[in-house]
Amino acid sequence: MKKTFSILFLFISSYLYGQQAINLDDVRNVGLYVVEITTVDQEEPEGIFITKPGDEKWQNIIYKNKVPCRIVISRGEEVLYDSGPYVDNTSGATIRITGNNSAYYSHPLNMPYRIKLEKASDLLFRGNDDIYKDKTWRLYKDAVNLNTITALKLSEVMEMEWTTAYVPCNVIINGDYRGYYLLTETMKRNAQCRVNCDKKKGYIVEKDAYWWKENKYFTSTWYKDDNVFRWTWKYPDEEDVTEDNELYIKGYIERMEESLQQGNYEDYIDLSSFAKWLLSHDVLGTDDTWGSNMFIKKYDETDQSRLELPCLWDFDSSYLVPPGSFSNFHSMSNEYFKALMNSSNPSFREAYVKLWNDKKEEITNTLITFLTQFEDSEEAKAIDASRQLHYKRWGTQIGTIKSNVETTLEWINTHIPLLDKQIQSIAAGISDINESPRKTARQYYNLQGMKLNTAGNNSIVICRDANGKTMKITKALR
Repeated sequence: MKKTFSILFLFISSYLYGQQAINLDDVRNVGLYVVEITTVDQEEPEGIFITKPGDEKWQNIIYKNKVPCRIVISRGEEVLYDSGPYVDNTSGATIRITGNNSAYYSHPLNMPYRIKLEKASDLLFRGNDDIYKDKTWRLYKDAVNLNTITALKLSEVMEMEWTTAYVPCNVIINGDYRGYYLLTETMKRNAQCRVNCDKKKGYIVEKDAYWWKENKYFTSTWYKDDNVFRWTWKYPDEEDVTEDNELYIKGYIERMEESLQQGNYEDYIDLSSFAKWLLSHDVLGTDDTWGSNMFIKKYDETDQSRLELPCLWDFDSSYLVPPGSFSNFHSMSNEYFKALMNSSNPSFREAYVKLWNDKKEEITNTLITFLTQFEDSEEAKAIDASRQLHYKRWGTQIGTIKSNVETTLEWINTHIPLLDKQIQSIAAGISDINESPRKTARQYYNLQGMKLNTAGNNSIVICRDANGKTMKITKALR
């Protein structure tokens, strides 16, 4: 069941009476990049509401039209980029609505957008177009908090294969100020600067709660009785996927899923990338396992290539679990990580604990330094000014960078010491395992010395300050 989502009529009363027009000179004088989009015939990107098959209570939005346009990016008086007018395969670009709930709950004139250039270029101006040029980019809505910027700094500390590059910007479409955004790279195979997989035999798929918005998807054994998740395609593009492609990656994922039960998962997953991905979400305290996208990559079809988690994506639910708790990825039964943590094979737990012990000081010190310096930066001042324009345009209540930094630092100072105690409990459980007699089969014990049937989360205890006191980190954790 579909119904047209008309930008011209839906929410028209709020558009006329609830928001203010913004002087474009004020936008250009703020100090951020300005992305100015002029569409052919003033056409607006529109969406269509779509209902999940068999479950009418779940609706979301897909794009209706790809709108041809010209894109000019400037900073102050300087024009940094001009796509030229739209000419198919020659110049210009197209723009369309993207996103799931970020689009579904947005005003029709303040949507997240996907840009596709007709001629590849680096819209972030990093000084080496040969490396960074690409055709696909995203205007990501991030006016409310610093979740994305902070999480991407954590991604760098974790040394994920790819950390999305971005620049804060203000967006104007057809002479109308649309708000404060992040202009970002998109998830894409690009051996030069994004996710590297073989051009002919490589795969990138997404564990997707919104699979019903796509034309092609597949399930695996783990999710066959689950109407929540399916696998959708990032590479190859879904229009290029063959039956052989689907049979291969589906079969490999299912063999990996079977290996989680058998304990030989090291033959199928890259331990390092899986540990980095989970630990990042544990540091961020991610609550929503539906919304934080999981992209799985397989470099090629050889046996030497294992499944990897190359990047972090979508951070709307950061800091929503109780301080000191693991993210919900850690405990949900339909996630691979619960099986990995409880496996008779302790290799993943060992990799996870070692990564934490190697990185915890750097995580804490880097995030605190980054946030403290960012608060005082000229960019932060320009973002605050842009947020005020955004507030006047849309009536969205937005805090200051200072308040965002204070909230994030409080999370770090409270959560990290408590998380450390949790992870050391895992380490203690591993030690018990390694010191246990193994004459016949492995045996597992909790911290009280009681024998357990399985290892992992059973040996975890929640350790918190009895007085609820907030600790400020001023030196490396021990």
